[in-house]
Amino acid sequence: MATGKLRLTENVLSFWKSIVFLITPVILCPLPFYYANTENSKIAACAYAVIIMAVYWTGDILPLAVTALLPIAMFPILGVQPSRKVCINYLNDMNFLMIGGLMVAVAMERWNLHKRIALKAVLMVGVEPRWLMLGMMSVTAFLSMWISNMATTAMMVPIAQAISAEILKEKGPEEREEGQGQKKTLTSDDENTVLLSTRTSRNEQSQELPLENIAVEKCDDDDDDDDMDLLADQARPSAEQADKVTKGLLLCICYAANIGGTATLIGTAPNILVVQTVQTMFPKSPGIDFASWFFFGFPTMVLTLLLAWLWLQWQFVSQSCVPGCASRRGCGGKCQRHKNVAAYKAIRRQYDELGPFSFAESVVLVHFILLVLLWFFRDMKFIKLENGQAAGWAYFFVRDYVTDSSAVLLICLSLFIWPARPPSRGREDLHPSDDEPGPSILDWPTVERNLSWEVIILLGGGYALADGVKVSGLSAWMGQGFRGLEGFSPAFIVIIITIMIAFITEFSSNTSAASIFLPILGTLVAQGICVHPYYLMIPAAIACSFAFMLPVATPANAIVFSYGRIKVLDMVS
Repeated sequence: MATGKLRLTENVLSFWKSIVFLITPVILCPLPFYYANTENSKIAACAYAVIIMAVYWTGDILPLAVTALLPIAMFPILGVQPSRKVCINYLNDMNFLMIGGLMVAVAMERWNLHKRIALKAVLMVGVEPRWLMLGMMSVTAFLSMWISNMATTAMMVPIAQAISAEILKEKGPEEREEGQGQKKTLTSDDENTVLLSTRTSRNEQSQELPLENIAVEKCDDDDDDDDMDLLADQARPSAEQADKVTKGLLLCICYAANIGGTATLIGTAPNILVVQTVQTMFPKSPGIDFASWFFFGFPTMVLTLLLAWLWLQWQFVSQSCVPGCASRRGCGGKCQRHKNVAAYKAIRRQYDELGPFSFAESVVLVHFILLVLLWFFRDMKFIKLENGQAAGWAYFFVRDYVTDSSAVLLICLSLFIWPARPPSRGREDLHPSDDEPGPSILDWPTVERNLSWEVIILLGGGYALADGVKVSGLSAWMGQGFRGLEGFSPAFIVIIITIMIAFITEFSSNTSAASIFLPILGTLVAQGICVHPYYLMIPAAIACSFAFMLPVATPANAIVFSYGRIKVLDMVS
């Protein structure tokens, strides 16, 4: 009997998402029915939809993008907004800004420009663990300013795995169990293969990844003798030390990806949500453009990145692996250079595998630089002309007609037209009778396959939610309830809000957390306390990206955790 009840309980729990999906609307249905024929009917109906979406988002009951589509169905049915007004939120100006930014990112990924930038940066900072970590974090943060955090992490983690294995000469599982300190070598059969552990909770098998460009290369240095080799072997860290430094290198990537996205307007979805929420709730405000956000977000990102680097140093490098060799007096530091030269050559070899700087890469780079310049100098609000209008190239067009999305979509159109090879070189390999042109930098099948459409729908759901909260009057009603906070210091309120959101986003996506809280904070500012809207909303949006403790918090954390080298306790610490 007990076994049967236990089995029944397990079967029921296995369908817990379906149960929550069904019972949540049923439990909450008294809310709209009770206020059906009152002046607060729209407020109750909107609150009903918001609570359901919050439960589905935080519990991951449905795919995030599917939950974001609920306002299209629920708001018209509940009488909050007509369908045509709800749907407009899913493809507005801010969404096209994100679409254009993602298209440029797809172009960089297609022609490996992002990989060239990453490897070049690592070569410049060197391969000593502490500086390697700083280099990895810097390039990851820079790339995540323009490319999605998930794509940046997915590219950088294999590089970090191979580099750490080469620098630290990691011991195999058998050697660790037996406590042997023998040096791991590669035979002629496995010179082009590095065994990387990619264990996950579902797959406990190691996968052998062929990384020809990360192979261990034998170092022939005529200036080093056998004594230097012996000192280098003695200076090599133990298995425990190697594990700690490797964990630090992996964690620094996902942390830097999360932090780097806060520097630019297109770096992560919550940043865009702030702009759209402000435009929706405060239509007469000047708004936030790319340059305005960058001048605040970039210094904040740099400071946060340095603090994260120092913390990771203290946790995984300084206490476990002192840079340099064990006997500086005996070898003058040559053994450390001898130990790291193979790793440097491995990175250099991977960089050389990319070949010379191609025409396509140069085209993408020029377009990228041009796009950044267009964003910065479109509307320089800090420089006012005599007529009161802001300086910038948008001055030559109808006022307030040209936005950041206009600039990025012009660049995208150019990428679809520009050839990936010079016309003369592209025609040399073709048959004289073949009149087909060479490929363009971007084509639609590539964009359709690689563009993150989920992010676009999530943003639209957040905009629709904010618009519904305002139109229904729910924002005004919540503002009345927040009047009790007038006696508290604004700084204290900011601290409490950022801590709360940073905790909640550990269990839900940053976009869904921002979609739920930003309209509430806008209401709190408008009617609850007398502070500037940006004072609460921008710190809240940045806090949505600071999810470092759990693998489920962000895709970047999940990718690093999937390699099997990181434990949850490592992330929490």
